[in-house]
Amino acid sequence: MSAPDLSRAVAVLRGMAYEHRLHILILLREHGELTPAALTDEINADPTAVAHHLRFLLDARLIRRERRGRNVFYALRGEATRRLLAEVLHYAGS
Repeated sequence: MSAPDLSRAVAVLRGMAYEHRLHILILLREHGELTPAALTDEINADPTAVAHHLRFLLDARLIRRERRGRNVFYALRGEATRRLLAEVLHYAGS
């Protein structure tokens, strides 16, 4: 495995390694897509903290952002992210 691949893997794992970020990923898996305001309400966190976590998850390429008019929606990046999240949660539950 090359150094860039290892760095990418570390970024993905770091993205999931914080409780609020993992909770955001779970919520996006359950709801499909949510706004930052909806995520703030769901995880009961400061909007600034949620924005920071969303930026981290975007940088790790675990989520995607889509602007529609004045609204911004976040969703899981794709099926690979959904499978990774399912495996992590399965592993944690065993």
